[in-house]
Amino acid sequence: MTYPSPVVQEERQKIIALLDELPADSLPMVETFIRFMQTQPPVKSTEKSEDTPWLYPTVPVPPESLMKWTDLLTAGYEGDALADTESLYDEV
Repeated sequence: MTYPSPVVQEERQKIIALLDELPADSLPMVETFIRFMQTQPPVKSTEKSEDTPWLYPTVPVPPESLMKWTDLLTAGYEGDALADTESLYDEV
């Protein structure tokens, strides 16, 4: 039997401490989440820098592509969110 590394043990202790703070009626939801996570394929570990602990999937897009957004709405929508929303419902 292999024992988890000290880092993994520390993370598990943090999670257990968080569980101890939850109200009892939240525990079924946590159990459901854990069972869901057990059905997922293992996550490949990637190196994370200390500055950014999270990794986000990004697709680089050139700034010129933002110009396509300017023609998304037809003429008459001038940037007044309330008026624009009301006029959208008027058209329906």
